[in-house]
Amino acid sequence: MIYEYAIAIGGGVALDFIFGDPRRMPHLVRAVGWLAVQGEKAVVTTLGRTVVGGFFLGAGILAICLGCYLGVVTLLAGWSPWAKVAFDAIVVFQCVAYRDLVKHVLEVKRGLENSLEQGRQRVSWIVGRDTERMEEDDVCRAAIESGAENLNDAVVAPLFWAAFLGPVGALVFRISNTMDAMVGHRTERFEKLGKVSARIDDILNYLPARLCCVLILKLGQCFGWRRLKSDAKKHPSFNAGWPEAAMASRLGVVIGGRMYEGGELVQTAEMNEGARQPGRDDVEKATQVMGVAYFKLLVLIALGWSVSALVLN
Repeated sequence: MIYEYAIAIGGGVALDFIFGDPRRMPHLVRAVGWLAVQGEKAVVTTLGRTVVGGFFLGAGILAICLGCYLGVVTLLAGWSPWAKVAFDAIVVFQCVAYRDLVKHVLEVKRGLENSLEQGRQRVSWIVGRDTERMEEDDVCRAAIESGAENLNDAVVAPLFWAAFLGPVGALVFRISNTMDAMVGHRTERFEKLGKVSARIDDILNYLPARLCCVLILKLGQCFGWRRLKSDAKKHPSFNAGWPEAAMASRLGVVIGGRMYEGGELVQTAEMNEGARQPGRDDVEKATQVMGVAYFKLLVLIALGWSVSALVLN
């Protein structure tokens, strides 16, 4: 089974490298998003915007997705083991988004090379904050922050769970992460309804986020990763702060600080306080660091599987 998992996950990674986000084919994230919208209507009607309602919303969507997955792989396995492996590769492909992540972050730098306005527009594609009044350093910080955080969510975490549980691990993480993005907000609408989804995503991200931090750092810095704890704690998310703090340290720049939300200027805590403000070149350097971190992760997974195969044999 470990060899089938290795082929499926390797195939999924290769497909992502080649094609990026498969916009022209049915996509897992879009399906979960649609289910979340429909499920919210049904749950709110029967149970209201409660924590219990949120539990059944998340559990129902997870059950539907896993039921469909298990049904398809059971059918394909009965036809041909390789058909199941191919399907699992497609599942992993849809759970990982390295190529598009790097592409969107680099688009910010390319936009800034044309004009500040175009840089603002490009960064608005990957962040949720206001971008209309951003200065160039604000745009660069936002791009670097988004790249570091999403390196974990879109690459490290799904492959971490795939390494331990196979393609279904990546699937469960992607469903959880998408549900958190859909309903895990601290607003009147989702405060209670999204609480369970947010906590599950926190749990599934706990180890991957810290691994992502280590992967971002230089090899000589890895054993001192805990020294970034004070910076990581400055982030509202106790998971997202780790890769962002690591990226700030690796690039030698400030992350955090001035930003606009709801039309208001907000001053957030700075990570790597006292360092210089990032520039365009740092945005590109961040994508290079992401690529090295991804390579380290793949090597780590391959080594882990090799050791497991030797032990099992």
